[in-house]
Amino acid sequence: MSLMPLLLPMGTAFVLGLIHAIDVDHAVAVSTFVAGRPAVRTAIGYGLRWGIGHSGAVLIAGSAALALGLRFDPRFDRWAESAVGLMLIGLGIMAFRSLRNLHLHHPKAHGDHAHLYVHREPGRDHPHPASPQPYHHPRRPLLVGLMHGLAGTSGVLAIVPVTLVSTWQVGVGYLVAFSVGVTAGMMLFALGLAEALRRTSARSLIWGRRAGQAIALGSVVTGAVWLLNAVQSG
Repeated sequence: MSLMPLLLPMGTAFVLGLIHAIDVDHAVAVSTFVAGRPAVRTAIGYGLRWGIGHSGAVLIAGSAALALGLRFDPRFDRWAESAVGLMLIGLGIMAFRSLRNLHLHHPKAHGDHAHLYVHREPGRDHPHPASPQPYHHPRRPLLVGLMHGLAGTSGVLAIVPVTLVSTWQVGVGYLVAFSVGVTAGMMLFALGLAEALRRTSARSLIWGRRAGQAIALGSVVTGAVWLLNAVQSG
């Protein structure tokens, strides 16, 4: 099969993935992780793991739809949206707790740049912790991405179109391109947010914390809205 018939659907899927990555619920969830540890490399890792989780869910569900012609019960979306709402509320609460330990290394003590880090005991001068904080477990963004991949608009943007294509090559290409776009979009978003938070906190740790608190509050509010919508639609 020529590659040309694949280029348009794959290109479309990639762009849709980029856009889908920064849906409000996605952006808010990953922001809670980045706000707690706004280092650029760490933030990119959060975006990558979230994207892998999201992509795994979409690829599995989409492949099932493609191979078996499955249709998903609308009740599943309501259950998934309820779970996402509860998850966002929990992430927001944990983000508030994590922000208590946010500190700024002074530029004079660490070369020509300032950077943020997390202490186990706020207000005391001691080295970085050797292990990550429990809130920042590396698997959590992966699980959050997986949950998002199973819920809401993923079915509209990725799974449903796959059931309408004429060949399996186009279907698989669509799913892969969409997943690559989602992952790339979230990595770029996490990178930009981390840099913005780092610059804000370098000027004023108080404003850096306030930005983080706004993100945490946004997660709780977004989760409550999702949960309310799911309940009302049931």
